[in-house]
Amino acid sequence: MIRSVDKIGFGMAFLLLVGVVSCQLLWNPTSPKGYLLRRPHKMLLEKKVNEISGLFFLKGENSMLAIADDKKKIYRLSTEGEVSDYYSPELPSADFEDVVKVDSVVYTLISNGTIIAISKTDTGLTTANYPFWSTDKNDFETLYYDSAAKGLVILCKSCAFEKGKKIRTAFRFDIKTRQFDRAPLYTISSKSVQDVLKDGKIDFNPSALAIHPIEKRLYILASSGNLLVVTDPRGKVAEAYRLNPALFPQAEGIAFANNGDMYISNEAKLGKPSLLRITYKPHPEK
Repeated sequence: MIRSVDKIGFGMAFLLLVGVVSCQLLWNPTSPKGYLLRRPHKMLLEKKVNEISGLFFLKGENSMLAIADDKKKIYRLSTEGEVSDYYSPELPSADFEDVVKVDSVVYTLISNGTIIAISKTDTGLTTANYPFWSTDKNDFETLYYDSAAKGLVILCKSCAFEKGKKIRTAFRFDIKTRQFDRAPLYTISSKSVQDVLKDGKIDFNPSALAIHPIEKRLYILASSGNLLVVTDPRGKVAEAYRLNPALFPQAEGIAFANNGDMYISNEAKLGKPSLLRITYKPHPEK
């Protein structure tokens, strides 16, 4: 009788262990819920987007807009990694960092904070430049549209007025008035990221950002520190993860499909540029 009970107990323990392992295969605590960052589907990209620096998912289409640092073009990038021309406007020689489309207007971001609006007319493409209000040494790499804020938002990678404060500051650009707010929309402290990560010092210099279409949270990449940080819409840090540099050697672009699938682009740091697709498999609520 004792042996039978022991066998039953061992069998239950084994089934429990299998269940735990199965759950871990579906979701790993080193990834946001619903994702496995360690198992992306990798696609190599063409050389012309070696310095791919920004992504934006086109609603209702199976493709994204993409921009490269030193190119004067807007590219279309399919979810299978195929690159084609989208727009070839008259753009200045500059360091382009991100791209967004709102209604029929495409907006690009230059690293000094200047936003360029590109509109398609009957006679071709027209552009309008909107410089950031501060002319100090500022570096921006992230641009996204926030419908709740009714504007575009840029987040400092490193700005002169942040020196010594250990914060990253977000500013709103009103797409109706075409003006920047001088007051910050929100700030994110490096300490708040470090407190959530709990594994030592961090390097939080945002290189890409996108709003999750289902969760409505901000997913922020910091390439130089190999980080993915998740916050609420106003920068309150909820989660933070270390990225494997072998998979994410220079993560400079992020976008989400409507179903939550995550796309991250890497510049050609150690070979060819790449596009990673990380499938979204949310868990049912208990």
